[in-house]
Amino acid sequence: MVTPTIEYFDTLVRGEGTQAGDRLFKLVDRGGELLALRPEMTTPVARLVTTHLRGRPLPLRLAYAGQVFRGSETGSGRLREFPQVGCELIGADTLEADAEIVALAVDALAASGAAECSVSLGHVGFLRGILEGLGLPEEGALEARALLYQKDFVGLRAVLDRYGAPAARGEALTALPGLRGPNAIREAQRLADTAESRRVLRDLETLIGILEAYGVEGGVRVDLSIIRDFDYYTGIVFEGHTAALGFPLLGGGRYDRLFEGFGAPHAATGFAVRVDRALAASAGGGAGGEAPDVAVAFADGARGEALRLARSLRQQDLSVTVEILGRSWDEVAQGALAAGAPRAVLVTGSRAVVRDADGGERTTALADLVPGGPGNGGGPWPS
Repeated sequence: MVTPTIEYFDTLVRGEGTQAGDRLFKLVDRGGELLALRPEMTTPVARLVTTHLRGRPLPLRLAYAGQVFRGSETGSGRLREFPQVGCELIGADTLEADAEIVALAVDALAASGAAECSVSLGHVGFLRGILEGLGLPEEGALEARALLYQKDFVGLRAVLDRYGAPAARGEALTALPGLRGPNAIREAQRLADTAESRRVLRDLETLIGILEAYGVEGGVRVDLSIIRDFDYYTGIVFEGHTAALGFPLLGGGRYDRLFEGFGAPHAATGFAVRVDRALAASAGGGAGGEAPDVAVAFADGARGEALRLARSLRQQDLSVTVEILGRSWDEVAQGALAAGAPRAVLVTGSRAVVRDADGGERTTALADLVPGGPGNGGGPWPS
């Protein structure tokens, strides 16, 4: 699915709430209409579903990819423009739908190549149940929500003390950071003193059971401190993390109220992947970019043969770089293999030196490296 890069400002505010205005890149067209660059993809998808896809049988399973723009993204690891891919499951309000999306998120992390990945799974209903019993005035509740989203638990304690919140409920709220891991639901049951909070914990237990059937429960952990955008989400919330990076690689959850702003009260759940972060966390995906399949260098007088080899290998869907800096063979080979390339080749004319990732080196006829060449069995490399 492709959505417009520029949306009407009112469309984005209708979907995300008035708080979205501060993070938007705003524009004005010739007619004076206020526009904005999309800050995420879910709201534009919702608009398309309720216009161009109105009347389609539900549920809808949609996927997208595109650039998004954040006017207020500052600080380490935060970009104002970045690529996002994701999916939405629209028209189902069941735990089966939630499980399908969470399982897909686990698979997406595994496919990204990032090491030591896991999905942290929470539910905004548990927090909502606790907050409703605090008796805070509206401004106090808003302040508490903001501090929770920022994970400022010191500031949260100060707000609770200022408004004289009941001690037991304050304990439940400040205990959120510790409600994670295999014992999280059992510990949370001790603190759940509202019908909604108890229902949420039962739902999470059921959801974990469904994820076991998907075979992905090993990649999921319960974390009831996951908040994300409190007003945007209505049910489960989750984030994908890796030990290689201090920022979430993906995030998502259930957002059943978003479509109401577009006149179609569809239930919905989904997630989006920060592609830039996933690439940064994947093997060889750091500052240098993805390593080639083959790095080719050439001796004096062998440029033509090297370029013909590179072209032949590329026709076999291999990624090939040709040396352009005039470095020595050792520099080329060591640099390529250190970056993750499985092979480097030095073309010397009718012969070639091949160095493999394990450091082993051999000399072979150049014709044997060309796909379909003598002694190559039709493949790009001899055994």
